[in-house]
Amino acid sequence: MIDPATGSGMLIGALAVALGRESSSEARRFVAESACAADLSPTAIRATRLTLTSALTDDDDIGPLRRLDERLLVGDSLLRPAEDWTRIAPEGFGAVIANPPWDKLKVTRHDALVATGVARHYGAGYDSLPDEYAKERAEMVRYLDSVSFAATRQGTGESDLYKLFLDLSARLVGPGGQLALLVPAGLIRSQGTQALREFLIDEAANLAFTVHDNRARYFAIDTRFKFLTVHASIEPGVKKTPIRLAYGVGDAKSVSETDSVFLGRSSLRRMRPDLTIPEVRGVDGWKLFQRMSAAGVTLQDGAWTHTYSREVDMTNDRAKFDTGDAGGLPVLEGRMLHQFRARAKAYANGTGRAATWEPLPLGRGRISPQFTIAADKLRKGIRTRCAELRAGFCDVTGQTNERTLLASVVPPDVVCGNKVPTLTMRFTGLSPDDSAYLWVAVANSLPVDWLVRRIVTTSMNYFLLASVPLPRMDAEDPQTRSLIDNARILTDAEQQATLTGQQIAERRAAIDCIVAEFFGLSVDDLELVMDDFPLLDRGQPPLPGESRSTVTRDLLLARASRRSHGGEGSWHARAEAAQELGAVAYVPADYA
Repeated sequence: MIDPATGSGMLIGALAVALGRESSSEARRFVAESACAADLSPTAIRATRLTLTSALTDDDDIGPLRRLDERLLVGDSLLRPAEDWTRIAPEGFGAVIANPPWDKLKVTRHDALVATGVARHYGAGYDSLPDEYAKERAEMVRYLDSVSFAATRQGTGESDLYKLFLDLSARLVGPGGQLALLVPAGLIRSQGTQALREFLIDEAANLAFTVHDNRARYFAIDTRFKFLTVHASIEPGVKKTPIRLAYGVGDAKSVSETDSVFLGRSSLRRMRPDLTIPEVRGVDGWKLFQRMSAAGVTLQDGAWTHTYSREVDMTNDRAKFDTGDAGGLPVLEGRMLHQFRARAKAYANGTGRAATWEPLPLGRGRISPQFTIAADKLRKGIRTRCAELRAGFCDVTGQTNERTLLASVVPPDVVCGNKVPTLTMRFTGLSPDDSAYLWVAVANSLPVDWLVRRIVTTSMNYFLLASVPLPRMDAEDPQTRSLIDNARILTDAEQQATLTGQQIAERRAAIDCIVAEFFGLSVDDLELVMDDFPLLDRGQPPLPGESRSTVTRDLLLARASRRSHGGEGSWHARAEAAQELGAVAYVPADYA
């Protein structure tokens, strides 16, 4: 049993301690015969030896430790020749247990400058670079070539150490062996990890993922970061069980699991050909995801055609940008975009992450950018693209945010930074402009946002966007026209104070109801959808005796009930009571 990135031996040591609780002789046998570890650092291997020593209860018996030493390996596990592993485990290891490094293998200009003592923040410009930068990049390329030689399941995208270690673990484990690893949640949703998912789903007889966030502060990283415990029994030819998906809830003392559900492998392949695992909670959530996926189409099939672009890069194209009113095209950044709004915030001052932005109320939206760029500095294809109306979305997001997918039409004569990818749209039977408004209406709906939250963590890239089910629609359907018209009116309301907040809310609810009907959702289904948006209506007055407002939920369910069976019910009474208190649905917290 091996940990190929052992660090101080916490995982392999915890296993020895657990065995020792059953029998001290079992712990001694484990240390003497089974425990194996490898690490780049000699100090880490020394710490692992000490950790395993602490699991032994007989202080005078050092025999197990003497036998252990031949299975403690110092060196880079990713570069170690195969014969070193087979010397220890000729038939492969019975188990690989690991919390491998999660770093990306790349050298950035920012990190190179910080390493030399430069005080800076992300997004700041680059006046010069240290001499070591080019050398470090070249060394990193050589290292990647070396470690990638044996790694056959790395797929595309950036090189992540956890991917390389998972690939190594798959090679180390023998038939009937087990994998138990802590890895980032990108394993179940990133484009670049598809080959690893295919291996696990094809070869693991039993496969389980537990999703954790970092709110319990397991690691000194962002509390929103998600990671997995992965358990797989690698038994080729053995009948495979459904994939178990659960969620970890941690406190200072322990971790428990909740909301477990079993996902059929054939159903997953049918709905998600890339084998990304949707973060559904419980059986009801899995059933709803299956029904919506079956009822929908993606941007890659059906009536939709489109082109995708990141028009200018906020880092690589920075030298082309002007500040102030230089007469060029305004550069639209992610902070400036919200649902149905491309003019949601105005630049105030600062740069990069230190920049400050002023929220602009509805009716007074304007494009007030940090940068402009002269049209003749754009590539020809981008110049042509920027002359057209298109759809854009903010790719920096989160599944636990107030809302996840933020989309708007982007007006002509504006160029979008790389955090606002754009789509030129065409839906069969509609003009390009109507197609863009239709997609924006659908993308901003709560049912589609619920689907998006199943597959996104902190970035809405094209790979994920193109896999999101959209409702089946027909250009001749009056409901389709209603979506387009409402999207146009809501977009115009950004600059023209012609609608009250309540009128805007009614149109937003109408869009959500239509999209729900296209998916075949009931009022009960919408209740489940709304459970996933606990941050809505912050800043709105709650009903008496309640701690927070639920006016958006109440209005949507009231309108859905009226459309489905003509009744008003308790949802209508709640919505009316909230409105009498001055609560307005669908208002983002920044604008409450």
